[in-house]
Amino acid sequence: MGNVVSYCEPQEEEPAAEEQPAEHPAEDAAEDAKDGESEGGEEEPEEEEEEPKPEINIRTSPYDPRFPGTNQARNCYTRYNEYYRCVAESGEEDDKCKFYQRSYRSICPGEWVEKWNEQRDEGNWPGKY
Repeated sequence: MGNVVSYCEPQEEEPAAEEQPAEHPAEDAAEDAKDGESEGGEEEPEEEEEEPKPEINIRTSPYDPRFPGTNQARNCYTRYNEYYRCVAESGEEDDKCKFYQRSYRSICPGEWVEKWNEQRDEGNWPGKY
């Protein structure tokens, strides 16, 4: 049975993770150098300051009991109209108006908003605002 390996014979196992050679020897050398410097009392390298990462808040429009169903088309249209009514009454910088803007942008498809904005620009918008 020269070259045939039976399943009963123990096979050589791969070396454990600690025994495997390092994939990034440069990083290991840098770590060794840091360890040597800090132990030997030599000058430690300066730590790079990381820039603070901006906080990202992902939100969508809150539940509106006027639109309980899965289809949110009416909700989208209503929020769009509410935004422009608010802008007409309070101005774009009002926090309430920004809420409506975030709401319609998170619910409405971009194609619809583009079409409605074009209609508003052309004076063909069926809404009051």
